Amino acid sequence: MFDQILTISKFTIIESMRNRLLWLSLLVIAISFALVEFIGDLAITEHRATQVAVLAAFLRLSAVVIIAMFVVSSTVRELQDKTLEMILAMPIHRASYYLGKLTGFIQVAFVVGFLFASMLLIYAPIGQVVIWGVSLFLELVLVVAMGMVMLFTFKQIPSALTGVFIIYAASRSATSIYLMSKYPIIPHTTVGQKFMDAFVEILTWLLPDLHRFTQTEWLVYNTGEWSLLIPVATQTAIYLMFLSMIALFDFYRKNF
Repeated sequence: MFDQILTISKFTIIESMRNRLLWLSLLVIAISFALVEFIGDLAITEHRATQVAVLAAFLRLSAVVIIAMFVVSSTVRELQDKTLEMILAMPIHRASYYLGKLTGFIQVAFVVGFLFASMLLIYAPIGQVVIWGVSLFLELVLVVAMGMVMLFTFKQIPSALTGVFIIYAASRSATSIYLMSKYPIIPHTTVGQKFMDAFVEILTWLLPDLHRFTQTEWLVYNTGEWSLLIPVATQTAIYLMFLSMIALFDFYRKNF
């Protein structure tokens, strides 16, 4: 089983090279560098802080989009081209296929996160960049897991990507929305308002707390510490297992 996982993982990485994913990442880095230098010229004060904030936000979002699109498009193409059926016709467990693809995607996410974090070394201290880069990698791991859940559910690229981005945006903003509903300027008294407050609170328990991940302020104000990665890594491990269980359950119940 380990050999099967390793082989599938290897071919997933080869596919990323054939799809020019590395060149796309380098293109994003070049565009971000030009954008940040232009914005730095426009900033009246705190040029470096402005550049770091814009660059970190742009790279984080770009990494999420690149990884989500690669994960979904790669596997959906295998579904539509009947490649998955040919693989499963061999003596390969579905769990081996899933874990192989997951491992390969995570390795690709590591490379993308490493390249994007390296770009920040021009503008921020190496210690803060390393912490930010590790957090970005853990965030991308969750994006990979979300993508695999959505593609096995919808089997269509637009639907799967929409699901990934909706969950990602909700995970990023759920805590802020919860705090606004918890401490409103005008007290909520109607049934509808109380229902929405309860719904938002449930979301904060179900979704990963992504606002703790890859914070720009670590780079701008040098506030990043290794201890901040403990809850981040813990959430990543928990949600990775949870999402993998959902994906495998959905994968095993489908007929190909």
